[in-house]
Amino acid sequence: MKLMLIGGGNTRNGAWETKEIDIEAVKMTGKEKPNFLFVGIASQFADSYYDAMKAIYKELGCECQYLKKKNIINNRDIVENKIRNADIIYIGGGDTIKLMTELEEYNLKDLFVDAVNSNKVIVGISAGAIMLCSEGYSDSLKIRGESDKYDFIKGLGILPIVFSPHHSEEKDNELNDEIGNRTIYGLENGVALKIEDNKYTVVKSIINNNAYLINKNSKTILEDSGIIM
Repeated sequence: MKLMLIGGGNTRNGAWETKEIDIEAVKMTGKEKPNFLFVGIASQFADSYYDAMKAIYKELGCECQYLKKKNIINNRDIVENKIRNADIIYIGGGDTIKLMTELEEYNLKDLFVDAVNSNKVIVGISAGAIMLCSEGYSDSLKIRGESDKYDFIKGLGILPIVFSPHHSEEKDNELNDEIGNRTIYGLENGVALKIEDNKYTVVKSIINNNAYLINKNSKTILEDSGIIM
């Protein structure tokens, strides 16, 4: 299992707040010119999102492809071939509910579970990271205008953890009433959890930001050294 869960970070309009994280994801493949596949179904602006990620990963030496919505709707063979041939699968951010709904609607769940089990490098940022976990503390209902609060959204459960991307003091304040017995990995922008060989390492692109382990009565900064999950 080779996963990179990113808390968030701007990668558009010349910004690259996840640079060291993306460099590490490419290294994890062990290949000089890995095949990169972008999955943008959580976003309403997937085409421009892909353009930004393509520029980044081409700079890192990758051959880049895009899993388009029309492929998902119309041609299962193309979808399966693109996933099979990818060395890195990058699941973009956006609306977590939209992402999980479309995984169900188009019967994509097993393809991503199989990809994880085939030792590909799977990168998830924000909603894409929540998808890989059992649950995530998400702003989807805010995005949809259905609530002014964060909510817990179920992921695929590939990792048995609860993930909070873009973690902030605002999220901490809301969690006080909702966390229950959960243990949460809260990541600020520009910070990732690298999971490999049943260990994680904190990888930072924004040095002063942190990853936290959060329980009902505690919030601990996770150090950079590898820790058994």
